[in-house]
Amino acid sequence: MAKVPRTNLKDLRKRLARQRGKVVLLNFWATWCEPCVKEFPDIVKLYNNYRKKGLTVIAVSVDDPETADELIPPFIKRMRATFPVLVLDEDNDYFIRNFDKEWGGEIPRTYLYSKSGKRLKAWSGSRSYKEFEKEVQEAMKQK
Repeated sequence: MAKVPRTNLKDLRKRLARQRGKVVLLNFWATWCEPCVKEFPDIVKLYNNYRKKGLTVIAVSVDDPETADELIPPFIKRMRATFPVLVLDEDNDYFIRNFDKEWGGEIPRTYLYSKSGKRLKAWSGSRSYKEFEKEVQEAMKQK
C-alpha cells in the first residue's frame, strides 16, 4: 500500500513558498466528507486543464493519519489525481489556529494564492468547476 506523504504547518508553508510563480489552489478535504468527495473530480479537471498555464494544486487530507494509507491511495487512483495529495499529521486545532484564524475547521476549505504567493481567496464548502475556473482565471491575470 502506498504511503501518503505527511505534512504539518511548517512543511506546508515551505511547500507553498516553493510554488512562487504559479497560481496555487490549496484544498483541505477528507475521504469521509461528502461535499469534499463530490467536488474532488472538478479540482482534478481544473488542474488538468490549467496546469500547463501555471496552476498547481495541493490537496491536504484531514483523514486520520492512522488510516490514511489505506483510504487515500485508492481514492486518488479512482479520481486520477496527479497533483500532490498529503495528509495532515499534526493536531488539527493547532494547525487551523495557526494557518488561518478565520477558519473554523470546516471542510472542504479551499485557498487560492497568486503567483507572488499572496493569499487571494479562502472559502468553505464545495464549489463547482465553473466557480473554480472563474477564480483561477482571475488569479492568473495577477502578478
